[in-house]
Amino acid sequence: MSRRLLVFAPNWLGDAVMALPALADVVRGSTDTTIDLAARPAIAPLAPLVPGIARTVLLGSRRDSVAAVRAGGYDAALLFTNSFNTAWIVRAAGVPERWGYRNEFRSILLTRAFDPPARVHQATYYQRLTTALGYAPGPLE
Repeated sequence: MSRRLLVFAPNWLGDAVMALPALADVVRGSTDTTIDLAARPAIAPLAPLVPGIARTVLLGSRRDSVAAVRAGGYDAALLFTNSFNTAWIVRAAGVPERWGYRNEFRSILLTRAFDPPARVHQATYYQRLTTALGYAPGPLE
């Protein structure tokens, strides 16, 4: 049975670019999973840079975002964002598995929460999260 995973891209362009290697790690390590990318409209054009992303879910208002995520029927969500709001959206949308870093008091909304690393390059920051989830890291390109 194929699983459905929604990965939330960071909201800032530079951070989103730095998350691409970690996103590629997830795609490479998820051969039996359909992976969609949730992103703000300004970030969505980055999705084709990582082959294997099935589609992009555009994020808007909190209400619209909850509806879009709920409509996807996702089994899990991986949050590259650090915001409480994103964790609240996936919880409110009924996504059963919610993974990310412990930040902004959102641990209670996550089913797998990890302590964020201190003082690492932003690309390494995202890859440490995916490595903690069991995805083998590829090269930082």
